[in-house]
Amino acid sequence: MVRSGDAAATGIPFRFLKEHMSAHVFHMVHTNGSGYFMYLTLLICVSINDGNARPTPTQYDTARVIQLLDSAYELEGTNADAALRVYDEVIVISKSINYIQGVAKATHYSGIVYSDKSEYDKALKRYRVAMQLYRSIHYSRGVGACYTNIGNLYRFRGVLDSALVNYQSALKIFQHYRHSDALSQAYGNVGGMFQEMRQFKKALDYHTQSIAAAIESHDSSILSRALINKGTVLNDLKQPEESAAAHQSALIIADAIGDTYSLVLANINLADHYKQQKDYNKAIAYGESALKYVLQLETPFDVADVKRALGDVYAAAEMYSKAQALYLDAITVAKDINATGILAATYRSMHRASASTGDYERAYHFQQLAQRYDSTRLNEKQLSIINELEVKFQSLQKDESIARQKLELEKSKQYVLYSIGAAVILSLSILLFYLYYNNKRKEHRRLLNETARENEFKVLQALMQGEEKERVRIASGLHDEVGGILAAAKMHLSALGPLHDVAASPSYHNATKLLDEASSSVRKTAHNLMPELLLTHGLDFALRRYCDNISNDRGLAIQYDSWGEIERFSSNIELSVYRIVQELLNNMIKHSQATEGLVQLSVQEGMLSITVEDNGIGFTPTDAHAGMGIASLRTRVQALNGKMDVTTASGAGVSVFLEFPIAGNRVAAVNKSSFD
Repeated sequence: MVRSGDAAATGIPFRFLKEHMSAHVFHMVHTNGSGYFMYLTLLICVSINDGNARPTPTQYDTARVIQLLDSAYELEGTNADAALRVYDEVIVISKSINYIQGVAKATHYSGIVYSDKSEYDKALKRYRVAMQLYRSIHYSRGVGACYTNIGNLYRFRGVLDSALVNYQSALKIFQHYRHSDALSQAYGNVGGMFQEMRQFKKALDYHTQSIAAAIESHDSSILSRALINKGTVLNDLKQPEESAAAHQSALIIADAIGDTYSLVLANINLADHYKQQKDYNKAIAYGESALKYVLQLETPFDVADVKRALGDVYAAAEMYSKAQALYLDAITVAKDINATGILAATYRSMHRASASTGDYERAYHFQQLAQRYDSTRLNEKQLSIINELEVKFQSLQKDESIARQKLELEKSKQYVLYSIGAAVILSLSILLFYLYYNNKRKEHRRLLNETARENEFKVLQALMQGEEKERVRIASGLHDEVGGILAAAKMHLSALGPLHDVAASPSYHNATKLLDEASSSVRKTAHNLMPELLLTHGLDFALRRYCDNISNDRGLAIQYDSWGEIERFSSNIELSVYRIVQELLNNMIKHSQATEGLVQLSVQEGMLSITVEDNGIGFTPTDAHAGMGIASLRTRVQALNGKMDVTTASGAGVSVFLEFPIAGNRVAAVNKSSFD
């Protein structure tokens, strides 16, 4: 699970500590400036069949496989390599007796072990194989668990869009089959993603649903973790007392059921809470309890991060020697497992502690080490601290230089000019260094902003592509299945005419007419969902035909004009632009009350330009519905690196100008439709 919070204010990256199989869940810890931990749940399939799997070969065979799975699980905490060997043996045995579920679970659980060992590529491969096996036996819980596990791996690597897609896939499965325990954990994962995106109210809604599902599952372990999740987001929402109450409730439950990892997180979160309240005795007591429990787990990631967090508590209490020892222990463990996030956070804590004691030279050194490991965006507060520290460090050097100059002046007046020159050179050096650093800082911030925008566009493009794939699937189903059924019905009905002398019946003709209309409607709907003309003839021809169809069907006169050599573009560009224009025309029909419309398309100097106008009632900037629709369209246009200008006023119609770069998007080949 995640420990999130004021990450933007502190620049501390999200980090993940542990996968833990007891009670069939996985936890992950992330740190931030407020010091709060939150769970990221990794589902582990239970040994009990959920009713969807095929029957096992024999009771003796399956009992042997289950016994070996339990043995491997027991080995995970003490000898991961031995556990992997047992899981591989289970795979061989299960294959020999054609026990697919045994193969799937052993493959799945071995992926958990590889993830524990930070061998994420091997873990990802195992999860994907296990998912296919679960699908082959219709084991829905296993499929959902693998989606969650894969989402966690993407989250480890910072690929948050892929992580969220997998979490949402798991959530849909658990909602459909109403697996309450797994559903609670899936809600927690999605809530954690919204916390990372700093949408805390939405995250709170998901964590509240997680608690409700946990109560429905009657699983105390899952309930304690859901409460910890809610406690973290309440802290993000600046509700410290409510946050502490949630963690206290989780602590009581975890202690009653012996959930060691929940005890770790609840205690370290409460330690951080009391640190913020400056009640250092309680903070230290809770922190030491967390350390005691995490040492029982013997997972390096957890141990390193808990020691760093406890070091922060001692540093806040001005017990710097104790804090220093914990920081050094955390760095040693983190270096062994290459936990760069923990290294960055620990060095940052050491730089703050050194600065508090007036040791600015060491503080500056630790800050440089933190920056080496830290890949997150520095905010204004951090930059101010760095600048202040640098000024103090340079001031000390300058003071030492001036003192030496005074000493030399006392010895001999001959060195006056040399001393003044040295001071001037030193001042200029400081100024040049500051200017260089300031420029580097601005460039770094610019690159981070560009990367954030690119990631947003990638997520949007993925969503748009997903929508188009779903339209293709629905259109194909309508055309191939429903259309075929209607055509067959008409064929059989037509055959009845001469055989049973019903051709003269009005009901027979009405039925035939209705079948024709239904077939036409299905074909039209299918083509609107995946326009054939766009695939076969390109954007210009498809838009012209669409405008003609609207004019005929709706009684709205829409004029379409195009200039320049309109070539074929990549299918992604053509389809996305077609959907945007289609949405503008649909808005014109629904809301504008216009009698005339205009669509103009042209290509000039590597730019595709489109104008859509109407003589309708227009809208004002205060029109909430119109504003939301325009904002959505503008986002889709920006995802194509285009721009969109809207001119309108109440009673004056609407004029929308679109422009897209087409360099590199022209194609020579023409795509063919998959259906008529």
